[in-house]
Amino acid sequence: MYDLIIIGGGVAGMTGAIYAARAGISTAIIEKSGFGGQVTSTDKIENYPSLKEVDGFTLASNMKSQIDALGVESIYANVQKVTKENDIFHITTDSDTLDAKTVIIANGIKRRELKLKGEEKFSGKGVSWCAVCDGGFFRKKTVAVIGGGNSALADAIYLSKICEKVYLIFRRNEPTASKIYTDKAKSLENITIIPRTVPLSIDGEKKVEKLEIQNLDTNEISKLEVAGVFEAVGLIPDNKQFENIIDLDENGYILADENRKTSTQGLFAAGDTVKKHLRQIVTATSDGAIAATSAIEYLQEKGV
Repeated sequence: MYDLIIIGGGVAGMTGAIYAARAGISTAIIEKSGFGGQVTSTDKIENYPSLKEVDGFTLASNMKSQIDALGVESIYANVQKVTKENDIFHITTDSDTLDAKTVIIANGIKRRELKLKGEEKFSGKGVSWCAVCDGGFFRKKTVAVIGGGNSALADAIYLSKICEKVYLIFRRNEPTASKIYTDKAKSLENITIIPRTVPLSIDGEKKVEKLEIQNLDTNEISKLEVAGVFEAVGLIPDNKQFENIIDLDENGYILADENRKTSTQGLFAAGDTVKKHLRQIVTATSDGAIAATSAIEYLQEKGV
């Protein structure tokens, strides 16, 4: 029996673990893949207080070392369900059932797929959702980035340093990204911006060779010769397994108040999985600290 189980080993989850462990409560953190979450795929972080510049992998590794030093137990598993009975939470994973007095859900969000013809076939063979992770495989080659938001333009800018040519494809007249990203992308000679265009299919033999696209104004269909396709079209929550125990909004994000309390007493939520306006590393760490503090207060009220 743990005082607190945290579901998700991203920035929010690990921050929560730091605060909980320092308060002296027994804490375990469950992560299904790798600690750090999406931050590990960020090449350069320049807006985290006190750190002029840091890469995401280093930041996540330092956090993981910190929770290890504090005695937080790390469990690698996939959470399938959370139930509550007599004030005790039962967390069912693909390998075990764990019990806890409080729970923080900090499972983050997952990348949205385009569901294009060829997308699944070439996943890992030229189709990627992480420019920082996979960009090195396309050094001096031509690639396409699909999307017009901050993530897409950041990916295109990053890839421009590695690849011979980068196509940036989006359906609007202009990118929806912030001005700093848009101006930078437009200034780079090896980024070709293709607005008012949608991808239709990804083609090739054993690996990606071409991307079929269609202009929304003329309906003209053409093919780009590319070695890689990077999808950056948004993120979606992954909370269906929790809908039995907490309230979600219409898009599947967890509803939590300013203290990160959910609709179930003793269950808290933090980070990108929560309905919120801004999803950044600094807001995730804030959420983790608030959720852990609320969990500690809940345990104190229960006399633990």
